[in-house]
Amino acid sequence: MKKNVVLPILLAGTFVLTACSQSEAPDDRPVHITMWHYYNGAQKDQFDELVQKFNDTVGLDQKIIVETFSKGSVTELEDAITASMDGKTGSDPLPNLCSSYADTAYKLYQKDLLVDYRPFLTDEEYNSYVSGYVEEGNFGSESSMMIFPIAKSTEVLTLNNTAWEPFAKETGASLENLSTWEGLAQTAKSYYEWTDAKTEEPNDGQAFFGRDSFANYMLIGSHQLGHTIYVSEDGAIKTDAEKETMRRLWDNYYVPYISGYYLAEGKFRSDDLKTGRIAAYVGSTSGAAYTPEQVTYDDGTTEDITCSQLPLPNFEGTEACAVQQGAGVVMFDADEKTEKAAVTFLKWLTEDEQNVCFSAASGYLPVKVSANNMEEINNYFKESGQELNPKLEAMLHTAIPQVQQYELYTTKPFEHANDARKIIDSTLPALAKANREQVQALLAEGSSLADAVAQYSTDDMFEAWYEDTESQLNHLAD
Repeated sequence: MKKNVVLPILLAGTFVLTACSQSEAPDDRPVHITMWHYYNGAQKDQFDELVQKFNDTVGLDQKIIVETFSKGSVTELEDAITASMDGKTGSDPLPNLCSSYADTAYKLYQKDLLVDYRPFLTDEEYNSYVSGYVEEGNFGSESSMMIFPIAKSTEVLTLNNTAWEPFAKETGASLENLSTWEGLAQTAKSYYEWTDAKTEEPNDGQAFFGRDSFANYMLIGSHQLGHTIYVSEDGAIKTDAEKETMRRLWDNYYVPYISGYYLAEGKFRSDDLKTGRIAAYVGSTSGAAYTPEQVTYDDGTTEDITCSQLPLPNFEGTEACAVQQGAGVVMFDADEKTEKAAVTFLKWLTEDEQNVCFSAASGYLPVKVSANNMEEINNYFKESGQELNPKLEAMLHTAIPQVQQYELYTTKPFEHANDARKIIDSTLPALAKANREQVQALLAEGSSLADAVAQYSTDDMFEAWYEDTESQLNHLAD
């Protein structure tokens, strides 16, 4: 009888011990963090190396394993997230972390899927990041941080020095004039007239300037001039397309464009510089590695060139301001232990050494105030034995002071923000391009440039565009 009793008792004791061990086991197991991103090529290789370094050091010590997956392009990444949210057949479970632009992050926030990072950061940690970068994610509750900045970009003015130097020597043009939109427009006019005078053919002057991301010109410029074209108010759109402000934006883009002083022809303005159609353009710092080194003209001849990066122009009499852009990382809802582990990884990734390694080497800007320092960036590359791409170094010498001295601005995401941006990005460029073609037709018929431009640079033309654009924006609010 006793023998028969002993075994159950022993088994019961074993069960109790096993149950205790199983209940304690999860605390001893590593926390697995998954992250989806859109990095490819050298940027992906750099990121993968850092993730491995984390897993071998901090991750090993704190029992955190980070596994990352490239989903291809930004669009493919967004499609994968949507498929996972909708539970489509064959889709993967949502990751813990995901690269995301602000508009996508806002949509995920509206579905109550995201975690606010702010409670995981002390005030000192939060303030260590460039303010404009963390402010982008403040669209939840007051002082929230729904997007963790990893690597950012802004815009600079790239100048073909090879084209500029003879022009400046003969006309006295100054680089200082390129610091304002008004000065840039006047310089572009002079450049057109200077190149026009080089041939016997009338009105065949060359455009000087082109701009990527026209919406940035409108949104940043309007903000500088004291009127944000559109903002979110209680989740809806509120417009402030003040007429005098819009006219100033018009005068410094539309008028130079239809006059032939500005141009937008290729997919990117760097393409237009490569073909010699322009001599300067505003583009993202993330494209600095692709700054042209040679121009190929229409007749097939080529010319080696050197380029420089200058600060983004501002409107006269305004505080310096530039866009801040680039995807950050959002975190999906999970248990507290997993969320803390994910934030541990992101904090480590944005420490100066890791962040300079990832961002500066791939054409992006570090996200911490302390890392936006050329001396520190140069020291990192020197100590690591790596060579900083000369094009990226030139860009950083301009962009880093710009980050330190300019207000970094971007519109806050809301339901109709993407639609509003598309309106701002399209109405004026489309009109300018169409009317430039009309001006060229008049020139071909023997009209003077001044007379041809005068027919399309009228108050009525501005009023029609202004009313149409304002109407489209207000329609989004209905």
